[in-house]
Amino acid sequence: MKKLLLLLMILLPTLANAQVSYGDTFWGSYNMKINVSTENDSIFLNVIYTDEKRKLTDTPKLLLRLMDDVVISLEGVNMSSQSKSDGGVILYGVYVESNHFISEAKFPIAKEQILLLEKGVKKLRLNTSPKFHDKEWSRDKIGKKLFNAYLRSSSNSFEDGF
Repeated sequence: MKKLLLLLMILLPTLANAQVSYGDTFWGSYNMKINVSTENDSIFLNVIYTDEKRKLTDTPKLLLRLMDDVVISLEGVNMSSQSKSDGGVILYGVYVESNHFISEAKFPIAKEQILLLEKGVKKLRLNTSPKFHDKEWSRDKIGKKLFNAYLRSSSNSFEDGF
């Protein structure tokens, strides 16, 4: 019984979290987190992008290619971009500092567009500087998860069930 309770305590916050993330876990060079939020009947995709060499531009754009080759183009607002230092390591007697950028952006998305995400996303492009961030999947990894996150976040409206 205690094991089941412990398992629920670990899994429940993960299931309730409306966030999708992916990255280069082997080398640790980048990480991207996307979550869905609703504010005053508006829907947003919030992106947190961490990379060693790239950061979001001042006018971020996000392209999502769906499994049926429909492209959703979103223009967002750069909320913040900052450089962080994790310290460094000494290699062959030379100190090498470890820096990375953390960028946050908010992309408004129409309800019709977010409903299309249920089909699945096969490619994502984010305009970062100095070059684009592209990610391609052979099977959907983020589309249905973002769609389900939208359904969970939209069902918690103040007026629902009143």
